[in-house]
Amino acid sequence: MNEVRPDPNHEAVLASRARHLVVTAPPGTGKTFLSVRLAGELVPILPTEARVLLLTFSTQARSQLEREAARQLPPKLRARIAVTNYHRFFWQGVRAYRRALGLPPSLDIGSRQRRRQALERIDSGAVKKLRPSEGLVESLAEHAFPEFRDHRTPDRSTLARLLQAVEQEQSAGRLVFDDLGALFWSLLERFPAVDQAFQARYPVVVADEHQDASALQDAVVRRLARDRLVVFADPMQLIHEFRGASHARVERHLADCEEHMTLNTPHRWHGGDELAGWLLTVRARLGGEDRPGAPPPQLAIVHSPAAQGFNGVKPKVRFAVSRAFKAGARIVAVLARTNDQVADLRAYLSTQGQYPRQVGTEDFEEARLDIEQLPQLLGPRAVAARAVERLGVLVPTIPSPLLAQVRKRLLPDTINLERAGDEAARILRALEPIYLGGSPRYFESLLDALQVCAEAEHHLPRVEAVRALRHTAQALMGAPPDLDLALKRYSEEILDAAHAARRVGRGLLLMTAHQAKGKEFDAVVLAGASQRFWPDDAETRRLLYVVVTRATASWTVVAPNREASPLLRFLTGD
Repeated sequence: MNEVRPDPNHEAVLASRARHLVVTAPPGTGKTFLSVRLAGELVPILPTEARVLLLTFSTQARSQLEREAARQLPPKLRARIAVTNYHRFFWQGVRAYRRALGLPPSLDIGSRQRRRQALERIDSGAVKKLRPSEGLVESLAEHAFPEFRDHRTPDRSTLARLLQAVEQEQSAGRLVFDDLGALFWSLLERFPAVDQAFQARYPVVVADEHQDASALQDAVVRRLARDRLVVFADPMQLIHEFRGASHARVERHLADCEEHMTLNTPHRWHGGDELAGWLLTVRARLGGEDRPGAPPPQLAIVHSPAAQGFNGVKPKVRFAVSRAFKAGARIVAVLARTNDQVADLRAYLSTQGQYPRQVGTEDFEEARLDIEQLPQLLGPRAVAARAVERLGVLVPTIPSPLLAQVRKRLLPDTINLERAGDEAARILRALEPIYLGGSPRYFESLLDALQVCAEAEHHLPRVEAVRALRHTAQALMGAPPDLDLALKRYSEEILDAAHAARRVGRGLLLMTAHQAKGKEFDAVVLAGASQRFWPDDAETRRLLYVVVTRATASWTVVAPNREASPLLRFLTGD
């Protein structure tokens, strides 16, 4: 056991006997440490067969909780705490009871595109009206239950038609991740014995980051926690309303709970009490309090020439990244407001030799498209062309003319190497096994093409995606060509990768501010903090708070010298 850090807020939470407790927990106040310690202290009061369910959202947050539990708790105590995230928890339940749910023995988590296509076959016009940014295409199964419908739900007639397609896909075992919650809820609703078994197994629930919970996730938490529910939430970090999170849901917990506590003792920031105090001051200001205090020297506001627009921002970002690494940062994140800005920065920074790594769900989606498209591709040229397309996604620094040259030389039954450039010829030779062995050789060929790119000193930022391809190719090495076997192995690899936390110990990351939620970096560079993209409204205030709480040591904000975001005053105190 490790020495417990003294904190009166923590001790008050541990001493509470409230059946329904809400803890407002800003970043840096020791929430991860406390939630694990609390779970450990709740275990002895449970029956032998029961477990404490410690639920969070992302794989990264789950990994942090698992490490903290291993650090704090002896093995026997740790074994009685189920640390997981929602998708993983639902997946385990659905897979265990798939027969009862009418699902086939083999379940396949597929791409968003495949689900959209299935819905379009039923009603293409209705699907076009669904906003992709709201995640409704993926989560439509939840809307089969009236209690989980909201402003995004289509009209009754449209919903019925689209749900018919969802049910057909589920019956065939073709799922998307967001089906899992709806199927798990259906399991509890349809089978009282299963419902009671889950409640007996997990009578105590500790819900982490619960401000982000959807209606269904919140309902599951409330349903299971028949003995005790402890909710950790920070309304200032609620930035996923477009995915179904709601301030009303947080307010309901505050109204229903027997006790509400707040953590306000700084813990996490290693730069000292001043940094932690500044971040809590920023939170108070963004929440409407008039709190004085000067910014720390670790905050830099850098001005870019407004007349140059976002082009003027990019060199400032590059210099800020270089300064952060020279100052000792191991992992630096550049955050922007939009996907277009992220793409623009990725192209620019890659040409400048800084090579940001990739984040997000793109790897899973691209891998799923491989699995879904390969059986439908006719002839080696089509399969090789798919490999070239994937190569361009995996290695963004490959020049477009080089890829065009490679595609042009893919003939129906052979590869034309005549007068090909050296690098193009090497990529083409890597693709030759597809012409000799067909679609099952796709993974081997793509892996060899990636090796050619690495030898040519192209940057390979998508480490997890490359690893899944490598493991698949190695597993099939020496075996007779078998596309079904190859796809099954690859599906297992990418599903494992989707459930695993990314291991990023050093380097440069680039993402939107929304994607940074739940992650932590040594230094953060916020690119393009203009009034247009960072106006002073409640939603953007919360997003800025998420941005500044992602760093542990240094912050750089690049803002135009005219019409900078009015939110900057909350950072500087001006």
